[in-house]
Amino acid sequence: MEEFDVLRREATKLERNLEDKIARYHSLAQKIQVDSPLTHRSTSHTSSSLDAAESGSSNNMSSSAANEEALLANEINRTLGKLNDLINTKMAPAAERSNKAQHSLLVKRYREILFDSTNDFKKTSGAILRKRETLELFSGANTNGIQVEDPAMEQLLRERNAIGNSIRSATSVLNQASDIRNELRNQGMALRGVGTKVLNMAGRIPGLNGLIENIRRRRGRDDMVVSAAIAACILFTLWYVLG
Repeated sequence: MEEFDVLRREATKLERNLEDKIARYHSLAQKIQVDSPLTHRSTSHTSSSLDAAESGSSNNMSSSAANEEALLANEINRTLGKLNDLINTKMAPAAERSNKAQHSLLVKRYREILFDSTNDFKKTSGAILRKRETLELFSGANTNGIQVEDPAMEQLLRERNAIGNSIRSATSVLNQASDIRNELRNQGMALRGVGTKVLNMAGRIPGLNGLIENIRRRRGRDDMVVSAAIAACILFTLWYVLG
């Protein structure tokens, strides 16, 4: 049991570290979306010099954000690998050796945490990749040779603004859905934690179930005695009145 407690504390430390890094990764993804030139693009006529300036700031932002994203992604991948190795190579065998239900439930809980964290990280990483591809796609239009007086180019700019608005709306909905999913996951983790505590309490007090069963039997016998006494009183009353 001492061995499993040490492994559990190590897994909890990795879990908190992983949650912190994934939260930072979420913030980085939102920063990339907010700083994107698509979110600041105006629907009015845009000059070529303004497009060039936005293109330069976008390149600087993309470079720094890409470096930060790559470093943080590597750290998250390493933490996920450590947690996976700890669960499968150490905690699971230790739980089998201890042959305790609460240990097996804890291993299952940490596997669910690993699964949810991996999916969350992949989802955010995919969103960043799509945003980078979108920036590269639209950066091709930011050249010094654009003539905004051209009706065809103005039409393309209007379509680009419409696409940008659609992307912002979809991103807002996805962020709300992600927040709700995280809240539900936190509530599920809290409920699983309560279940684990109840199992631990039951394991520490082996005679608790027997005590509850004895109390239930004694209450049943008392109810039978009271019912018999009431029935005897009723029969005596009827005999006295009718006799």
